[in-house]
Amino acid sequence: MTNTADQRKHPRYELEAFVDYTGREFLLNRRIYDISLGGLRLQTSEVEEVGREVDLVISFPDLDAVIELKGEVAWKKDDGSREMGIRFKNVGIKEHRLLQEYLKRVS
Repeated sequence: MTNTADQRKHPRYELEAFVDYTGREFLLNRRIYDISLGGLRLQTSEVEEVGREVDLVISFPDLDAVIELKGEVAWKKDDGSREMGIRFKNVGIKEHRLLQEYLKRVS
């Protein structure tokens, strides 16, 4: 795992939320540990290789909204925790606004 703390452009917020994730596997309701405007950290049953593109569907029950995003694996932990950092790619205006609105609520 690389140290991404110094490279982050956006603050991260801890929360209890879940994401549907498609990479090598299709996984439902993966726990999101933290999220920012630039990406998220989650735990999976099998970590992807750094650089792999993934599809994400994030549900925000408080907003009654769903965001579909593309992402890229930015880092992974090989220590048995099966955590990965996903960097969002090509976030649209609507998705960016929903992320901003949600992060205001959880901050």
